Amino acid sequence: MGDIYQEIWDADQMHAGLKAIRPGTAIDAALTSHGYVVVNEQATAGPNHRVIETAVIPNGKMETYKMAKALFNNYTLDQTKPEHNFLEEDTEVQAFLGKIHDSAPMEVARAYVAAQTGTAVSKDQWWAILQRVWFEQFDYGNNKDLSGFEHVVVGEQKQGKVQGYHSWYKYYLDERFRRDDQDDEETDLITFLEWSGPPGDASPDVVTLSYKWRAFDYEAEAFRTLTKPIGGFWIGPSIEGLMAMGTVRFLPAAMAPKKTVINGVKYNLPLFRSPNDRHMRTFYPEFTGMV
Repeated sequence: MGDIYQEIWDADQMHAGLKAIRPGTAIDAALTSHGYVVVNEQATAGPNHRVIETAVIPNGKMETYKMAKALFNNYTLDQTKPEHNFLEEDTEVQAFLGKIHDSAPMEVARAYVAAQTGTAVSKDQWWAILQRVWFEQFDYGNNKDLSGFEHVVVGEQKQGKVQGYHSWYKYYLDERFRRDDQDDEETDLITFLEWSGPPGDASPDVVTLSYKWRAFDYEAEAFRTLTKPIGGFWIGPSIEGLMAMGTVRFLPAAMAPKKTVINGVKYNLPLFRSPNDRHMRTFYPEFTGMV
């Protein structure tokens, strides 16, 4: 078996993953059928810059994006506040897990864990692992009812800063989502600040940047302007593809590497667990250079 992260990435591209491309790339029928994300890392980008110019998601790949999106408003923004857990929200989670737990990238991840541990992992067991790692809630100090999915995919508030938020799809939606505020003004929820991280990123597969997120607090029914001083995420993997890579990195017995090379790009893969080691706290790619 080669690099597990590359294998999951490739499987996801044949599943719901999209190809990251630069502005000006020729768009043919094959690329349109596959689906793509246009990534604009313009060096002189200003506050109104959109990192993701467009995303074309074919109908055949759209279902799990819609199912994941339905989960985004299930969480309390302030990580120090408890969650209000409703039956319909758990129903949405179970429907999402039912759809993704045996998807192509997850099957690659499950086979890898079985091979590394020498123990068969059934599909039901894998579902339970995903449930525990990504959706089971835990407390961490003064922070209440945390979960890996909320932190990694949706993002959280810690005072005036953004915590987590490592999903290109969530960022893409927030760049475009508008809502009337109390002053009857419409404002994009993302304001680009600047590119961050080491120089030399020549790939559209990953971005490292700082930004402001005008997040809507569903509990307070008000906007919160939060800053992400530096953050990064892959462009193109589906949310289940991201979760598959995070799961193999998370499970200690799988002994997945802490570094990887995907499509010629070198990464560190920082990961933190809950205090009892049962749950994902965070996972994200850290660009370190090109091969």
